[in-house]
Parts: sequence; C-alpha cells; structure tokens
Amino acid sequence: MRRALFASILMLACASGDDPDAERPELRTHVGDWRDQVIYQIVVDRFANGDTSNDVLDGIGPEPDDLVRHQGGDWEGITERLDYVKALGGTAIWLSPLVANVDRTEREDGYHGYWGTDFTRPNPRYGDLRSLRRLVRRAHEAELLVIVDVVTNHAGRVFSYDLDSSGTIERTEIEPPYRAEGYDVPLVWTHDVILWDAEQRPWQLGGEHFRRRGLGDVSIFDQKIYGDFPTGLRDLDASRADVMDALVATYVRWVEETDVDGFRIDAVPHVEDEFWPEFGTRIRRELGRRGKRDFLLMGEVFTRSAFELARYTGETGTLDTVFDFKLKFDVVDGVLLDGRAPSTAVPALETDRAGYRPFEHPDGIGLSPWEARVLIADNHDTWRLRGELDRFDSAALALLLVLAGEGIPCLYYGTEQELVGQGGGESRERLWDTGYRRDTETFVWIRKLVDLRMAHEALRRGTQRVRFASENDGRSDEPDAGMLAIERAFEDDRLVVAMNAHALQRSAADVPTGFAVGATLRNLLDDADPRRWEVGPGGLVAIELGPREAVMLSR
Repeated sequence: MRRALFASILMLACASGDDPDAERPELRTHVGDWRDQVIYQIVVDRFANGDTSNDVLDGIGPEPDDLVRHQGGDWEGITERLDYVKALGGTAIWLSPLVANVDRTEREDGYHGYWGTDFTRPNPRYGDLRSLRRLVRRAHEAELLVIVDVVTNHAGRVFSYDLDSSGTIERTEIEPPYRAEGYDVPLVWTHDVILWDAEQRPWQLGGEHFRRRGLGDVSIFDQKIYGDFPTGLRDLDASRADVMDALVATYVRWVEETDVDGFRIDAVPHVEDEFWPEFGTRIRRELGRRGKRDFLLMGEVFTRSAFELARYTGETGTLDTVFDFKLKFDVVDGVLLDGRAPSTAVPALETDRAGYRPFEHPDGIGLSPWEARVLIADNHDTWRLRGELDRFDSAALALLLVLAGEGIPCLYYGTEQELVGQGGGESRERLWDTGYRRDTETFVWIRKLVDLRMAHEALRRGTQRVRFASENDGRSDEPDAGMLAIERAFEDDRLVVAMNAHALQRSAADVPTGFAVGATLRNLLDDADPRRWEVGPGGLVAIELGPREAVMLSR
C-alpha cells in the first residue's frame, strides 16, 4: 500500500514538473516604468477561439448573429495570438474579468465577464486555471505585461427581490425601483456568490452583504453608490469590514495564482470614496510582501469631469491612475472628430494637471497620477473610433494624440482592423472575422507611432505643453482654424506634434517652440516628406498643414 501511494505521489510530482502551469508561479516584478508601455485591451470572448471544447456549456453556446451573446473566445486563443499583439507594438494586454459569471439573461449573455458569481473560480468559458497561467507565462516570456479587469462594486444578477413572497421571480422583481431604506423582503437566489475570506477559505455571501435597495439612478449620487446597477447587478456592501477583507483577499489570491501585473478596476465611482484608500493600500502592501511591486491600479471613472477623474487618485493609497475620459470626450471626439475649436483641448492636454496629485502613492508605481493617465481613443463602452467617423485621416489624428501624448497609451482591440461598431455589442466584434491582417492602413500607422514612441524618451517621459490651439473651429474659414500643436521635451530630446483638425481647408500658424533659432526640423511621421521647417526668431516655426494632416517635427 505504501509503495503504491509513493508511486502515485511520484507520478503527480513528475506530471507537475512537466507542466509549469500546474502550480502557482513565482511572483515577480516584470515592469520597469509604466510609461514605456502600450496597453492593448482585449475582450476575451471576442479576440480568438483557441479551444472549442468550452464553446458550449450547460446548453449555451455561441450565437454568431447576435453580438450580445457568447461568441467563443478564450485564453488559449489569446495565447496563440500574442505574436499579433507584439507585431502591432503592444507591450501589455488588458483582459476582461476572469471569474465565473452569470451565463445568460433574457437581454444578453455575460460574455464580457462583469457579472461575477463565484469570484474564486475562473470563468470556464475562457478556460481553466492552467490555461490562464499559461497565457500569463507566455506573455511574460514575450515581454508582455498582463493587466486583468476586476470588479469591487457588484456581483451579477444572483438574486431577485421576492416582493410578493411568492417564491417565484416576476419581471418587476428583478429591477425594482430604488428605495433608500432598502428592501426587507425574501430573496430568491439563482447563484451562490463566493469570495475568499481573510483566511483564504471560500466564503459564501448572504443577503446582508448586499445593499438591497433596488435599481439606482446613476445621475443621483446616493443611488449611484448604493443602488443596483442596470441589468440587475447586485450592489455589494463594500462598507462592511468582512466584504472589504474578502475583496482584498480574493484579488491578492488571483495575483498569487497567476503573476499578473496590474488591475483595471471597474465602476470606481459606484463604490463609496472611503473604500479606495484602504483597498489600494492593502493590495499594494500584500503584494509587496510577496515580491510583486509596481503593481498598477488603474480605475474606470466614466466622466469628462477633471475634478472627478483626479479625486480618485488624490488621497494617499488610492488608485495610481484613471482612464482619461476627458481627453477622449473633449479632444478625440470634440476637436478631432466633431471639429470643435482646438482651444477647448487645452485643459485636458495641460492645465488640468494642477488638479491632480503631484506625486506618486507610497508603494505605488513611482509615477504621479497625471504622468500615468491612461490615454484612449475608444474602448468597449464607447462607439469605436471608426464608428464615430469612418475615415482613416481622422482616426490617424486620434491615434497620434494617444500615442504621442503624456501618459500611458491604451489601444482597443480591433481599432487596428478599422472596425466600425457603434456601441454595446456592436463595438465588441469578433476579431477572428478580420483574419488578423497586419497590412491595414491603421495597423501600419499604429506600428509606426509605437516605434516613434519607443525611440524618443520625450514621447514617454517628457513634459507636455500646448504650443498652439486655435480658437476657431471646423466651421470657420480663419487661416488658423483647426490648428493644434503640442511640444514634448525630455533633456535633449524635443518634438513638436502639430495637426490640422479642420476637415476642409489648409490651415497655418506660427508655433512657439523650445528649439534653437536657426535649427532645421523634419517630419518624423513621413520619411519621404521633403519639406523642412526652419526655426525663426523666438523659436517660432511656421507650420501649414492640409485638412486633417499632421506632422511630428524634430531636428
């Protein structure tokens, strides 16, 4: 008996030794400076299907004609396509949430991953723990960082309010109207909600761990914090110490299990402010003890308000950074796509800096929140860049702004394939339908911009100043209408990025710069461009550009 038991143990040990993903990885710090990264956002269900065995579970499978239903993408598919991300120029991948989800409702499927149920278990539609570990390991071997999406605000539609105590679920009991005092009624549970507790034991939540106030109106502050989220997502009571402990323990454990490098945190403003300093401090402290440092905490604050964006990074211990939706809405959409006056871009590009915390968080990523702002032109919650305006020249300006701007650029999967979705499931298309082409005009443009960013420290670490911003919009025929110019500078490396956002006319401006008088500048965006620009008195450079044309000037 002992001999047989020993043989079994030996076989297991050998099997484990042959499979590096069978056990927890050693935690390491894989990042140097987050400003050197180009993040590539992936909706797992839509990127690549590498394992068809998990396509149909519990009788629910892909529905190719309906983009609010599962499509079959998984972690194995991403692992097989890491070379595609590298070819584009990505240096980090951001994955949609990992955990087991509510699979289907009458409206749509939980393909996106934001409807968590068992937070201790990987989503079986994406793969198992080994396939996730393999993805992270292979990414690190390819010098790609891995960021995962996490949710602290809510679970999926895991119960309904039994308003009439009938024991059955009526449509009106899924999203009852908000009630400040809460609903003291029986709950009809459809899924168990499980997290790891502080002792690393599976912990099943009960009704008392949820607010139970019904559907909130996100435009009303209290309801945004305490109400359920649309589609019946149940609001966790994050003010409870046991819920805080469990959220910290659960997400620390996911890092222990996989060695990922950062979190994108969903729906930050829907959790009370007091939560974030403790959560951020504890996550950093626990991971630091385990050898994982410079771990990125980036939050989704879906607003154009600079004040709101800055305040979630301001108090010590809070988030390292946020997605810069002000840049997205005011500059990408407003100036570059809709033709508003470039002068409206100045706050998002420069002066809003004053409202941000001017130094890094203790045990954080070593950057101030402004330096680490995550720059986007589109993402899974917006219309696609080409869905807004299906033109290469306008998309090219937006991508130039993101990849040449101060912050950490983030690309949404499929932008390089010129997808044109207009929100919701339409903006979460199957990438495999494109054939993963590497010769689209936008793919080639992104790669060129990434190469320039990596070649110039000024584009990664430099200061950013708006040097010219016309007060004349895209309907004006003034000679400078649509002109915008920013200067990036780091030590001896200096560049001026100028663009004409006007769709119809050539525009011109004398742009102040920090270049020495008499210096001759060339356009780095086009090696074949024969034009040269001479720096005149006072550092002025006369720049004239065609409609939706841009240059990047350097000596």
